[in-house]
Amino acid sequence: MHALNLSTRFKDKSYQGEAVLLVYDEQHLSSNIISEDVRDQFESRPATARVYVLAPFLPQSEIREAFLEGTLFNRVQSYFHALGGRIYICGFGVANGRSTCVGIPFTVNSENEPVEESPVEIDSELIHGWLFDLFDRYSGRVSAPPGVHFGKSSGKHSDKFLRVSNITLSSKSCALIGYCTLGSIICAQPKRIYVDTAPLISVAFAMEKIALVNSLWELPVQITSFSSYGGLAKLPAASNRDVVLISASTSGGLVNKILEKGFQSGNIATLFFLASSHDAVCGEANVCNLTFYPGRNFGYPYLENYSAEDCKFCKDNIFLAELEGDQFLLEKRALKKLMIKKVTQKPEAREAFEFFARRGFFEVQLYADSHRGSIFSIDSDLILSHQDVRSPLLRLIKRFTPSPLNYLIVDGISITNVKILLAESGYSGVDDLNIVASTALSTLPSVPGGSALVIFGVLDDFSRARDINAQLRTIVSKGIVAYVSALTIADSAEYLADLKMFLCYGELGRDTFTFASAHQLMLPRRGGEVTSWELERDLLLKLKAEFPSIAEFSARLDIIENSGTRGSDLFWSASGVELSIKPDFAYLNSSKSPELISQGDIFAVISNLIATSRVNERGLNAPIVVGKEPIKWTQSIYGHTVLDPRNFEDYNDDILRGAFLRGALSSELNYCHDEEASSKIFFVIQAQILGWAKGRGDSLPEFLVALSTGRLTLSPIYISKIKLIVRSAALPDYLVVLAANI
Repeated sequence: MHALNLSTRFKDKSYQGEAVLLVYDEQHLSSNIISEDVRDQFESRPATARVYVLAPFLPQSEIREAFLEGTLFNRVQSYFHALGGRIYICGFGVANGRSTCVGIPFTVNSENEPVEESPVEIDSELIHGWLFDLFDRYSGRVSAPPGVHFGKSSGKHSDKFLRVSNITLSSKSCALIGYCTLGSIICAQPKRIYVDTAPLISVAFAMEKIALVNSLWELPVQITSFSSYGGLAKLPAASNRDVVLISASTSGGLVNKILEKGFQSGNIATLFFLASSHDAVCGEANVCNLTFYPGRNFGYPYLENYSAEDCKFCKDNIFLAELEGDQFLLEKRALKKLMIKKVTQKPEAREAFEFFARRGFFEVQLYADSHRGSIFSIDSDLILSHQDVRSPLLRLIKRFTPSPLNYLIVDGISITNVKILLAESGYSGVDDLNIVASTALSTLPSVPGGSALVIFGVLDDFSRARDINAQLRTIVSKGIVAYVSALTIADSAEYLADLKMFLCYGELGRDTFTFASAHQLMLPRRGGEVTSWELERDLLLKLKAEFPSIAEFSARLDIIENSGTRGSDLFWSASGVELSIKPDFAYLNSSKSPELISQGDIFAVISNLIATSRVNERGLNAPIVVGKEPIKWTQSIYGHTVLDPRNFEDYNDDILRGAFLRGALSSELNYCHDEEASSKIFFVIQAQILGWAKGRGDSLPEFLVALSTGRLTLSPIYISKIKLIVRSAALPDYLVVLAANI
């Protein structure tokens, strides 16, 4: 078939039939082309009762000539007599001073001769139906890939988007949209056409060509894209001869914004509108309404939008893909599963944990602190109270302390302990030193060409280090600054290298200043996500109010509210005994003083493994290749990163499962669109539920809390199965309530 063939259903009194539109973009239209296409249509779709022929780039005289010559009516006469059908030439008429889309009907008399009837305005429902067929055929309604939702330029969030550039990929499509748009606006001869996205320029050019050929306009027009919401401020003063084309809308918000700029309502054409609710409207010139409503035989259901503040997808930790107008193309998202293996733990990390574990150093900050990037809280004075931790720092102080020394800056360490350190290092004149806390730098007078030594206890807040560096560049301008740290924590080799570059770079190049660390450790940064304990507290406050008789909720709430940082009782204790590591743990020597290994130690080890896996198994000592972007597995429009469910199968120690659930990001525990992964997690949880009566399943509370707080998400079918199994199992009341809140 030569034409673009679109169809829709129509009802004429008691008769229902199919109305077909044949769209041509040929420069020369022959009677044979039309005849063959109409014949093929009737033969393939016998229910066709109306055929509309649209060739908007040609003058009406040429279309009529091709239409009436040849054998068209002889070929289709049997269908006309059987159905009482009509063939229409599409053109333009005038009604109330504006152009309208009309059809000139032809039928066949008893002598099989064509009979022309009076032009009639084409029913708007036919136009909507044909355009819906076009829109649906070329997938104009885009559904977000699993694990993603859209943030539109209007500020609304949704899991679907109307992408008109999928439709405007041929001159036939643009011809049809342009023709229907000309029949929707009121302007007789526009001065300018503004389009909200660049792909609509092709539609505007089609409108211009159609209007000039059909003598609707006398002059060409200026066409400009203003980039949707982001370009509203660039729109010039409105004229009553300006036309605005909006590609698609679900709420009419952009139309309202443009009306506020002074443009005429009848000249603002929304090409495709899909309502977000029953009361959503979209201006006066709505070219195609895609919305289904009773009585229609086509259309989409309402497209739900959410405000950014109350988006259900954001609450479910579904990744947000910000869109700009029509300028995007989504691919199928790649899936990366983070699997913890023996090679994930680097030798330097193993050495560091064997050195720092069993001393009570690793405590977790249960509630997010906007001023700190790390979830771990390590007391600098505590670690420096140990001689073997202190000795490497003393060597650095001896080696890098400038002489003479104008300022000694301390961060995270008490001044008393710093004086002890200096005395141990053999530094003379400690009492004469100007020792200042890092928070008081603004009070120091400037000493051009002076020197400073900065001692960090635990350097895990790089923004703080950069702030100190920036102030010292003014206080001791063109001087000497050395930075030493007892323990430096970074989440990647690149992040650590960036810190060193920033602190060391100066007037003499990259080695102007000095930075050295006695110990370093790879642990993840918290980012902007609230902690699992904060979500757990909110859940427990709610459940305690609803079920005051369940003692477990109050007891657990007392634990996590008693202190902002903890190294023990990080996880639920199902049997009343704190979860501990088994002797065969592969990533820490658990046979060496196992009673001293804290939950904070185990959580730190697991956090290190996850952090290493996120950067493609590269530790802090990995080489940095200048100019090569390092691999970092994070959430993006193009890829979804999850913790491999096999981690919960292979590492079946209850404390390790709790650490994985707490240490992973919520997006890394989002399995709701992955049936296979959901099933694996389900079978782990099912085994915990069924094993409870036999003294197993100590990590079951952790799984149920993760599900109830929304950090762990599974496919809905497996959520239903978990609830069903819990109801039939002999479990304590607090577990039943937790499961009911999933």
